[in-house]
Amino acid sequence: MRLYFAVLCFLIYSTPFFSQTIHDINGMVSDDRGSGLPFVNVLLLKQVDSTFVKGSISSDDGQYEFEDVEVGHYIVLSSYVGYQTTYSKPFSLNSDYTVETLIMESGEQLEAVVVQATKPLYQQKIDRMVINVENSIVSAGGTALEVLERSPGVVVNRHAGSISIVGKEGVMVMVNGKINYVPASALVQMLEGMSSDNIESIEIITTPPANLDAEGNAGFINLVLKQRTDLGLNGAYSLSAGYSNAFITSNNVNFNYRNHKLNIFGNYAFSWDGMDQIFKFYKRYEDSEANSITTDTYSDRDATQRNHNVRLGLDYQTNEKTIMGLLLTGYSNKWSMDAVNNTINTENGVTASFVELINDEINLWRHFGANYNVKHNFGEDEFISMDIDYLYYKDDNPTNYFNTFYDENRAIDREELLRTGKVTPIETWVGKLDYNTKLDDKTILEVGVKGTASNFMNDVAVENFESPNWVADPELTNISELNESIIAAYASVDYTINDSWSAKFGLRFEHTNTKLGTNVEGSVVDRQYGQFFPSIYFNKKWNDTLNMNLSYSRRITRPTFNDMAPFVIFFDPTTFASGNPSLQPAISNSFKYNMNYKSYILSFEYNNQDSSIAIYQQIYDEVTDRFIFVSTNQDYTRTLSMTLGLPIKLAAWWRMQNNFNFIHQKVRGYYTDEPIEAQLDNYSFNTINSFKISDSFSGELSAFYRSALLSGTVKYDPVLMVNMGIQKKISDTMGTLRISVNNLFNWIILKGGTSIPEENVFTKNSFDYSVRTFLLTYTRNFGNKKLKSYRQRETGAEEERQRVN
Repeated sequence: MRLYFAVLCFLIYSTPFFSQTIHDINGMVSDDRGSGLPFVNVLLLKQVDSTFVKGSISSDDGQYEFEDVEVGHYIVLSSYVGYQTTYSKPFSLNSDYTVETLIMESGEQLEAVVVQATKPLYQQKIDRMVINVENSIVSAGGTALEVLERSPGVVVNRHAGSISIVGKEGVMVMVNGKINYVPASALVQMLEGMSSDNIESIEIITTPPANLDAEGNAGFINLVLKQRTDLGLNGAYSLSAGYSNAFITSNNVNFNYRNHKLNIFGNYAFSWDGMDQIFKFYKRYEDSEANSITTDTYSDRDATQRNHNVRLGLDYQTNEKTIMGLLLTGYSNKWSMDAVNNTINTENGVTASFVELINDEINLWRHFGANYNVKHNFGEDEFISMDIDYLYYKDDNPTNYFNTFYDENRAIDREELLRTGKVTPIETWVGKLDYNTKLDDKTILEVGVKGTASNFMNDVAVENFESPNWVADPELTNISELNESIIAAYASVDYTINDSWSAKFGLRFEHTNTKLGTNVEGSVVDRQYGQFFPSIYFNKKWNDTLNMNLSYSRRITRPTFNDMAPFVIFFDPTTFASGNPSLQPAISNSFKYNMNYKSYILSFEYNNQDSSIAIYQQIYDEVTDRFIFVSTNQDYTRTLSMTLGLPIKLAAWWRMQNNFNFIHQKVRGYYTDEPIEAQLDNYSFNTINSFKISDSFSGELSAFYRSALLSGTVKYDPVLMVNMGIQKKISDTMGTLRISVNNLFNWIILKGGTSIPEENVFTKNSFDYSVRTFLLTYTRNFGNKKLKSYRQRETGAEEERQRVN
């Protein structure tokens, strides 16, 4: 009985199913000349509401087919890039049906389907922090140096020519993953000549992996330049003009040409910046006879910066697995200045004399670099790469001084002429070999070797005019030569532990041989040393929005060539900057923990550096009664830092990115061989507000505050800066126009000094480098927007550009 009932139910309920009739639909898609179009998207839609039923793609001859379609009323739609969308006439399906040919007419070809998404300003990766700055309005028309100055945790000391991250000196600068071996004294000058319009993002790497050089306590800053994205030419250009206290302009063009196996790319930038700088130097001390002496100098400097930067590269695909490339770089950066310096000298509170120093100075850096690279891919996850680099630099730095000395009544006591010159040619050769392979689904291995050989000459002359001849100052005139070689090898392993945990382990060994000699003192430095530099990273991914990183890295900071070689730059007759041949390298150990929730970032870092190098410490020489700005080794520097990133969406049209940095730093150093300890809590805050006024119109307002900080034994005062700008996108083809005002309230003045009561020494210095700047910038792309970018590759000569001087 149950069996009969089951069969009856099946027959009743299955009758509608078996009674439904299904049929096939076919047809053809052609162009307006009757030729079948392949790979066309063909959709079957219900006539009543255009609901999607089935989809198909046309064959090589334009034919398509829908099988097993129920009886009903339908239409067919065809679409293809470069053609207008076409619909069939509505039809009823009661049997197999052939749709009339769909003729597609050629329309305006779409350049590409572009999905636009706003990148978060900050992205944390396992070994670096990425700052996406390409859409910043206030950065338009500016320089790479100004972008760095606004980056969280980054401090630029224009006077000392140094860059630090979260209180740590010794930063290495890379461009597109290639260390920029610019001499330290020319680094700030070079970055001032690099247009910010060509910067896409900044990567801050405070605990570098083993494949990067061990140089640099603070790690690396990688400037990622914008690159165009199969055949053809594309690029972009940017024109900028403005006014601070003089005319300024910054212009650049970049291009990329690809033709099958050949790719040629390059960029050129030119900038001109006229500036009126005010420097102030004040010092109070006791001389050898216990007199209280003060010197107060006011320096009015009319300066001009002119920079040319060029980069030209070529890649050639010799076969499917091998590519070779040539990269040429060069620049001519000229800084010139006329200055009037007035000094008041007092003794025991009574005016003793006046000095007027008039000087003119030129600092001309020229550079040429060449890189040859070959990369061979054995398979999808295995390659070997070789780099050979040659770098040449030359600095010509002549200065003339006309000094007039007055007595306490401003009557002329005497006049003197003084001139200095510094000619510095530098050559560096670098060879580098890297191998990368994927051992299994979880493990990636990197190994490599590298060799560097550098030769540095420093010809310094200081001469006084004793009529009718120029007479050399024997204490300050000399020729020095430095030869240095570094041999390095590394191995690094990326390992995926499971879906949540990943790790990276690296070990690098570097052996350094340094020899420095002068024509006066003979051999000054002759040292050889080898060091291991381990690095460890752990990443834990809790879910799609929460992850954490834990890392450790050991680093070395070698003295720059200029810091070691003797030279002299006068600020007034008793104050000058000089080199220090006795500088030693510094070794640091860094521990870092950071956590990311969506775009929120929280990180902690501890850095312990021994023999840390303090840039431009002011030392009093009792023998000559002179103050000398000179780099020195400290006993140690201990730094604990915290970084917090808070993006906030206040409204659909208003987004805010807030960043807070806290640094606790303790320094133990020496002043005239006496130990000195100093510690300071420093914090900084910057906020970037972006306003979307319309689809083509937007604005930006940013502010940055940094409290007092330490650099060796020098304490620098707080600074505050406000920038604002507006942007108008004219059209997709006509480019973008930006107007910006930087340093709106003209508050950026670098003030710092030393206070050593036990030595009765007090100094206070002020360097006014930056003034309110108005900029108008026009940017436009040209060429094929679908062109894929040129090959990003790292040259072998990345660390050396930093130390050459």
